[in-house]
Amino acid sequence: MNTPNTCPKCGATLPADAPDALCPACLMSGALPSESDPGATMIVEKPKARALPNVGETFGGYRIEHELGRGGMGAVYAAEHLESGRRVALKVLSHQLDSPEARARFLREGRLAASINHPNSVYVFGTEEIEGTPAIAMELIAGGTLQDRIQRTGALPIGEAVDAVLQIIAGLEAAHAVGILHRDIKPANCFTDIDGSVKVGDFGLSISTQGCGDSLHTIDGTFLGTPAFCSPEQLRGEELNVRSDMYSVGVTLFYLLTGRTPFEGKNMVQLLANALEKAPPSPTQFRAEVPPDLARVVLRCLSKQATERFGSYAELRLALMPFSSTAPAPAALGMRFVAVIVDMVVLAIAGWLLMAAWHMLQHGDLSMMGESRLQGGTLRWTSFAIFVFKLGYWGVLEGVWGASAGKALLGLRVARVNRGTPGVSRAMARQFILSWPGLLSIFFFNDYFNDYFNDYFNDYFNDYDPTSHTTQMWSFVYLGIGVAYLLAMFVTSRRANGFAAVHDLLTDTRVIQKSTQQQRAIFAQPETPIITTGEMPKLGPYHVLAALSSDGGGSLLLGYDTRLLRKVWIRKTPPGSAPVAVKLRNIARPGRLRWLQGERNVSEAWDAYEALEGKCLCDLLTERQPWASVRHWLHDLSIELAASSRGDALPEVLAPDRVWITKDGRAKLLDFAAPSPLKEQSPAIGALSPTSAVFLNQIAISALEARVASAEDAATRTVHAPLPLQAHGLLRTLTTTEPDPSFAERLKPLLQELSVVPWWKRALAVLIHALPALGLGAFFIMGAFVLQSWQKTNPEFTPFLSSMLEYRTLERGHNPRGASGKSIEEQKAALEIVIAGRYGYIVRDPKLWSSPIYKLVIQPEVRAKVERIVAAHPDVGADELKQAEATVKSLVRALDAADKYSDEKLSPFGGMMGAIAVIMIFAVLTMIAVLSLACALIFRRGPLFRILGIAVVTQTGEEASRLRMLGRGLIAWSPVLFSVLLVKFMPITDRTSAAPFATLGLLVGGLAIASLCMR
Repeated sequence: MNTPNTCPKCGATLPADAPDALCPACLMSGALPSESDPGATMIVEKPKARALPNVGETFGGYRIEHELGRGGMGAVYAAEHLESGRRVALKVLSHQLDSPEARARFLREGRLAASINHPNSVYVFGTEEIEGTPAIAMELIAGGTLQDRIQRTGALPIGEAVDAVLQIIAGLEAAHAVGILHRDIKPANCFTDIDGSVKVGDFGLSISTQGCGDSLHTIDGTFLGTPAFCSPEQLRGEELNVRSDMYSVGVTLFYLLTGRTPFEGKNMVQLLANALEKAPPSPTQFRAEVPPDLARVVLRCLSKQATERFGSYAELRLALMPFSSTAPAPAALGMRFVAVIVDMVVLAIAGWLLMAAWHMLQHGDLSMMGESRLQGGTLRWTSFAIFVFKLGYWGVLEGVWGASAGKALLGLRVARVNRGTPGVSRAMARQFILSWPGLLSIFFFNDYFNDYFNDYFNDYFNDYDPTSHTTQMWSFVYLGIGVAYLLAMFVTSRRANGFAAVHDLLTDTRVIQKSTQQQRAIFAQPETPIITTGEMPKLGPYHVLAALSSDGGGSLLLGYDTRLLRKVWIRKTPPGSAPVAVKLRNIARPGRLRWLQGERNVSEAWDAYEALEGKCLCDLLTERQPWASVRHWLHDLSIELAASSRGDALPEVLAPDRVWITKDGRAKLLDFAAPSPLKEQSPAIGALSPTSAVFLNQIAISALEARVASAEDAATRTVHAPLPLQAHGLLRTLTTTEPDPSFAERLKPLLQELSVVPWWKRALAVLIHALPALGLGAFFIMGAFVLQSWQKTNPEFTPFLSSMLEYRTLERGHNPRGASGKSIEEQKAALEIVIAGRYGYIVRDPKLWSSPIYKLVIQPEVRAKVERIVAAHPDVGADELKQAEATVKSLVRALDAADKYSDEKLSPFGGMMGAIAVIMIFAVLTMIAVLSLACALIFRRGPLFRILGIAVVTQTGEEASRLRMLGRGLIAWSPVLFSVLLVKFMPITDRTSAAPFATLGLLVGGLAIASLCMR
């Protein structure tokens, strides 16, 4: 019978499956974390005294150089593996060997960590027992931990802190992809390399989420982890998921930003109570310059309820990206201008709809909309309400979400210099500074606007009179002042200050492009179960599963490490071959394959490397690879080539079959031919650094053209594939035989750009081209709705207006209706009788005659003529009216038709306003089409394409010629040009019919949708 375990502190009996540690009561009364570790491990084990290796002595096959750190489970040393010469971080267990739980946990750490192979995760080379002591050999990270960094220099700059957490997220994502939760994320477990990269390590408390026998929590009342960084559900010993690690990521970011954890206490009980019960404080309480939006991201990670945190690491990454140290691209002024145009259209439509809705609620129809809008006081206050509505539109959308509709459509956003959203008050102040002259015009130039309207309609209905253009002349003066003010506001814009205008500088804001961080393409690869038997051949500690490939220099085998439960590649060479150089054994860069171990004796020679999931580049050449993926591969290879050149570690052969693409879209350079059933042996190019550029060009041609390119071909030409112009220009530089160390830096900005023109940007180009016509047409159509709604209660308006237009035509000496046998004077006299007889009551009714719409449309000169006509014929009899109507029979038919139409169903395409709308739409579209074709012929692409960053290229990647662009434009604009011809030759009675234009609309819309779907 086994003796039950007891607590070494109080003597209480521990459960049979409990670790060799204190009981729950003693754990709860433990001390706070030490200053060297802001969150000490909750389980405090009391191991028996055991001698650990001493610095300078040989421990198994390792020479101990110095101690890196010490924790509850053991110590970590910098050591040199004597046989291979590799320097490693050696973790040695300090617990007694007769604790099965401690040993199992320690060895499980090695297996879990060994299953992760990612640039942001510490790599594990192997596990073994040395003199009865378990040890794990890991990648040696030279820069220490993030906790060391904070203790040396204090809180990190905001951008660097976010960068570090983004890399932590990448490492945790790789772990989660293979079903692993870390459970102990904290700065002390995040290591910084000499190149600044951050790697997640110390998977000692990790668990598998794939049902491998590891429990998600321990015995009731205890837990594993670091209290200050543990999620509430982990403190309570509940089941965990990825959102638990996300909580720890939030605490880590809080610590990096402020130098402290969100919850502290005088003892462990108080610390746990605070962590479980209190709401987390904002990082801004301890560091004012932390952007409020970033603080909100941290607080969401620290939510007590797991469901309130981010749903995935991808979502968290997207929220953190705007605050990384990568400088956001400033929005060009052209993009901002287009965004404002889109916003103005949205505001115009919204304004009309709101006004229409208000009048419908007030009056039941739109009949009073025109009158109330045009009354003096109402005009002023309605204009003021519109001004306030515009301020609210930009203030709320840009203040809360960072982008109005126009900016969101173009991928822009307004942000403070610290990357946070500006807030409603700041966004409204920003817009007020830009538009306050409009407020002055409402209250000080209101009469001017009324005069302008009067002058405009006076010109429309009367002969052109230069003396009546005084007001319009002043309108150009005011317009010039407005343009000058806008130019003055943007006089400060420079690329160096992010194109900041005066209102940007005064409000400490900038307009920037939204992050277009493009993630690497990931392709799924089915996993084959590994079954090992004692009969399988072995090389060293590895079981040989299969032969992958062979060449003149040896063969490549697939092996399996039964200790770490992972695959390896074994490169078997003829006996007597030279061992791998030490400098190649120690390579630990993301762009190269890691050497694990090797053997050289009289009978065998082999080297084991990490086995990678993925495919040889040659296997991917059955189809063209997208630029979105190829640019990442070229960037990876260019960085590795530059590093290998500096360290004299270039592979002996550079060729496409030496490039391996991992399943997460990374390119690695191999020292031997990659296993590939489809590869074609391609001519190798020399290993000297001057050929590195040609090798990169060879990879680009091969991937983008779906064929294995020869080195000779790559040295003389560039890629023949449709690419962004910047990419094509950059790849053109690779045809030189001179090395280009800056290639990786020059390629890096292209990683952030869209690799293809997205459908929404193509749709935006189509929309903006049509926007002037659609906006003008919408204005007239809305006017038709309002006018026709008013005509319901005033049916005489349209025929009366038509009669006056015909009278003006007769006054000018024209015969509008071709009345044969009747002189113009006879028609004028008859028409006067018709006007007085039919519409005299309008003039005699002061309320009706003084209606705002009558006053607006019937200008003073016309009103005087009407009043004179009515006064000259005060009492028109029925016989006299009938005789006059017979004289101007064609005119009367038109008036009767207009009168009849006033009682017909409301239609936006009916009546005079509808006809004007149709004509104006096609007139403006024709003008835009002509300008577009002219720009295509003269400049290849117009200003809109340049603003949106759109270029048209051929299949070889060259920019399309002017003639090609002209032909493309003719095809694109053919529906509009055809529509103009149709309207030109269509009978005038059919021009307001909706049927032909609906047909043309469907044709144009179908072609537009087809163009968006094509690439």
